[in-house]
Amino acid sequence: MNIRRQSLLVGALVLLWTLGGAQERNYNPYPMMMDVGNFKLSMNKLNGEGGLQSQYSWMLVGANPSVTELFFWPQDGWQTNMLYQIFNPVSLGDSGIVDENGVRQSMYTRGDALTNKGTTDWSSETRRYRPPQTVVDGLLLSPQYRWNVDRTIPSDIKIEFEDVLNQFGIRSHVEMYAFSNPELGDFFIWKATQKFTGEWKRPRETTSSKDSLPDQTIQLWWPIAFSFGPSKIGEYNVIGGFSYEGEDDLDSWFSRKSALVPGRSRDSLMIAYYWDDTKGNAATYPSTGSNDETGDPDRVTGHLYSTQIPGYALLYADQAPGVHVDDPAQPYAMPHASIVADLWNRRDEGLKLTYRGDDGRGRFPLDAITMGFSTSPEKGPMRFLTMGPYLLTKNAAAGRFDSVTFVVAVGAGGASWHDADSVGRAWFNKQITDQQKRDFVLKGRDSLFTVLDRANWAWDRISHGLPIPAAPAPPDIDVESGPDRITVNWSYPDPSYFLDAVTNVDDWKAWRVYRKRGAFFVDDPNDQKTGVQWTLVYETNDRTVTTFVDTTVQRGVDYYYAVTAVDDGTQNSSGLFTGQSFESSRFVNRSPVPAVPFKAGLSENGKVLVVPNPATTAAGGLGFSGTPDKILFVNLPYRCTLKVFTETGDLVTTIDHVGTADHAWNQRTDDNQYITSGIYILTVSNATDVNGKSLDNALVKFVVVR
Repeated sequence: MNIRRQSLLVGALVLLWTLGGAQERNYNPYPMMMDVGNFKLSMNKLNGEGGLQSQYSWMLVGANPSVTELFFWPQDGWQTNMLYQIFNPVSLGDSGIVDENGVRQSMYTRGDALTNKGTTDWSSETRRYRPPQTVVDGLLLSPQYRWNVDRTIPSDIKIEFEDVLNQFGIRSHVEMYAFSNPELGDFFIWKATQKFTGEWKRPRETTSSKDSLPDQTIQLWWPIAFSFGPSKIGEYNVIGGFSYEGEDDLDSWFSRKSALVPGRSRDSLMIAYYWDDTKGNAATYPSTGSNDETGDPDRVTGHLYSTQIPGYALLYADQAPGVHVDDPAQPYAMPHASIVADLWNRRDEGLKLTYRGDDGRGRFPLDAITMGFSTSPEKGPMRFLTMGPYLLTKNAAAGRFDSVTFVVAVGAGGASWHDADSVGRAWFNKQITDQQKRDFVLKGRDSLFTVLDRANWAWDRISHGLPIPAAPAPPDIDVESGPDRITVNWSYPDPSYFLDAVTNVDDWKAWRVYRKRGAFFVDDPNDQKTGVQWTLVYETNDRTVTTFVDTTVQRGVDYYYAVTAVDDGTQNSSGLFTGQSFESSRFVNRSPVPAVPFKAGLSENGKVLVVPNPATTAAGGLGFSGTPDKILFVNLPYRCTLKVFTETGDLVTTIDHVGTADHAWNQRTDDNQYITSGIYILTVSNATDVNGKSLDNALVKFVVVR
């Protein structure tokens, strides 16, 4: 067979392999979002130095460090985004690889030899249901959904993509699964197949036979690290700002027998994990005399912000190319490294031994401090799952392109908000010791194990073609501000949404409405450390009732809403959740901007007030939590002109008002500058009632303290 025909055959085989059974894909992929459960993860090929398999959250730190991390857990907390980076550098054996020019390389050194800078060929996102539409005060706030919808997929969302790893001639096919089932909402499953096709360019870029490596056999280890760091809210609380790279985190691992999938050859999960340790140079907490900031205690209340324990475990690894049987001897190693000392600052041949676990640190070391690698947490900890060694052969003439498949579960566990609050406050008040607080944070490993064992169970069912109980579909919602009330409407796009996604049986039981007062996120500083939570405010078992009028609201205050559906549990018969009732995710249709109740405009102009007066930046304590700069002009007529002057008569702002009895002002001038402390005058002129009858002018003095 001549070289040109051989190259065409390689391309054809690759194309057949990539197209088999896939949903519609995008060859210039826009970002994908996994947000159906308790975590939120964005997959964007721009967030890395390679394709989608290389997601580096720190790539955007210089632009906006408060939002660069890609993994949020839980979704309803302020700045619960954690450092999240995927590294899968690939490590070759001593014989290396023969490049397209027939030259043997000790490590394939085109570009960066020891990191993965592959190129994404295509990607695809598929959901059981299109994302729900959310409307607030007539404004549609949901972006148009551009991907696929398929009720038959085994999870609530499936992301699929392929990267061409040009250093190694490997095409990497990844499938990611996540669930809205509340019992399975804290993890995603990552299935990766590495196929030695020899291509180092995407098919549409191929121009010659040298765009494919020659036939050969390589020895390969596959290390992959999902690197996590502290929550941004904890980081902000401890250091007063945002940084990156896990400044005070440690990484380690533990092994525990599966409680949900017993009897398999892989009877235990080996779990890599990260936790928020203490750097040792933090400022002392006056109430305790301690500088132990493990868990990132609030410096006013003691509430623990960083009790998350993120981690991952290998669920499956091929025994050999073509032998699709789980190898319980994998992973080969779970080595420790660091982003700064290793990924950034080393390009020696020995780095491949570090990634493999064959250097002096060992294959299964514990955390860096316990092992004596350092005396305090290192910047940028990494913990690899390394699988191998495998021998992969490419023989285009024989139609042979070896591949191996691995499955990893990635998730997060940790304490509930209320436990983190009570334990943190107990430590803050010297009722428990530093060690007891640290033990509490690390107890999150138990929660992480439960999460990943459920992922283990879910993958076992997916791999055997068995169904996984599904939560109901979330409805579309429409929130409308009104006079002393807020109205919430919801609906399904069509009646089929009442049917269980797995059994196609109608198992609907109830609607539930949740509300958050003040700021959108829990623990937002604008809530003045009140800890206001999302709470259930309404439930009905009548499916025809799709409206809730909330009259337990305070005018001028911000409110957010979410609506969920609940099933009756009759279709949940997997054995693990038999008869258990499930609820749709309340994260996916939350109203992202506030609805604000108001009072209808008056037919008089003699009762105008400024609230609060005096107005301070702590106005949240007077009813405007979430928007501390808000000043409310109340008891206004139906139509009027509002002007704010300084005490000396300088005009600050002019506002044309119509409709309600209230008008919110953010203490900014017409030039968009915050006003200073002082005495101000509000004038209300050109006033009319709803019928156009003229009303007297009014004047109110108020004080601002900033």
